[in-house]
Order: sequence, then structure tokens, then C-alpha cells
Amino acid sequence: MKVYMVLFDWSTTDDEAVKVELFDSYTKAHERFCEIILNERNPDMSWVGEEAFEITGRIKDGYIFDSNEDLSGQTDLWWNVTDENDYNRHSFIDLKIMEVK
Repeated sequence: MKVYMVLFDWSTTDDEAVKVELFDSYTKAHERFCEIILNERNPDMSWVGEEAFEITGRIKDGYIFDSNEDLSGQTDLWWNVTDENDYNRHSFIDLKIMEVK
């Protein structure tokens, strides 16, 4: 049996949290994964959207962006943003496929 985990690990200069959600289908987990990304890209909701991305969607200088948004449903996904001047300041979103026995 497979379980799909969405992990949201974020940190700013004054706060941090790790949120874990489990889903029984890839579709549900992927919807949540995308929802969190949209929230992070929203300048009214996150420092990431306000500071790290240009209006065109390109990452600004001073930030590291790494992602795997393969939609095959067969691999883990991630969407990570890190401030190059403060590596503790980050937003990591992962969708992990796990086998449960």
C-alpha cells in the first residue's frame, strides 16, 4: 500500500515550522502540494512570493530555486526556495511516495 506525504518545511528570520500531511492518493497529495506552492508564491501570504520571485515568475538574484514537478505520479516531487544570504531562511515543499507494509 502506498501513502503520499506532503511535507512543508519553512523558516524565516523569526519563525519556523514543519507541517506533515498524509494522503491516500497521489491526486489528493498533488493538489495539496500545488496549493502550498500557490500560497508561497502569493506576496500577501509569504516572503517567498514577496521577495524571491519576479512578476514574470523568474527567481531573483540572491535566491536558490530547485524543483521537480514531474507529473507522472511515479516520483517524489519538490519545490525549494532558499535565501543565499541566509540559508536558514527557506521554503521546502515535498511530495513523497512511501510504501507501507
